[in-house]
Amino acid sequence: MIPRRRLDDLEVILDSSYETLGNLQKQLAYTSSAAERNTIKQTISRQVLPEIRNHEKEYWQLLALNANSFEINETDANCAIIEVLQIVEQIQQSSIAGYSQEAIQLLTEIRNKLNEPEKSAAGKLKATLPLLPPFISYEIELGTESILQQVFPTFSRILKKK
Repeated sequence: MIPRRRLDDLEVILDSSYETLGNLQKQLAYTSSAAERNTIKQTISRQVLPEIRNHEKEYWQLLALNANSFEINETDANCAIIEVLQIVEQIQQSSIAGYSQEAIQLLTEIRNKLNEPEKSAAGKLKATLPLLPPFISYEIELGTESILQQVFPTFSRILKKK
């Protein structure tokens, strides 16, 4: 059985955490005091980001472990595939991203799974979910989290549509 309740809880926690991060970043932009700016930066790096990273990691691991249990609408799956492919292409084309060969290899594998012919969009998406946690772990270590924050709303929306 899918730990649906935990996924729902994590979605709420992550939405709140992203909002907190955004508010702190806005505060940082409007604060002129060096001491206040330093305090805000420390709050972000020592409290908010580690909390977000832990919850994101758990969320994606739960999705990956239970990928075959999800009912995913073909139209929603197609939209998600397009979005993920765009993000993957962006990252692969970015020369400043600083990703290792291993990370690029994971992205290539994700792209290849999503481009497999003769497979339903939902099937492609389910096959890709187990590949996301290793890449996400790598992003967390780098502190980039581009795929994480960009794709989270899409997956959250799809899974709520049951």
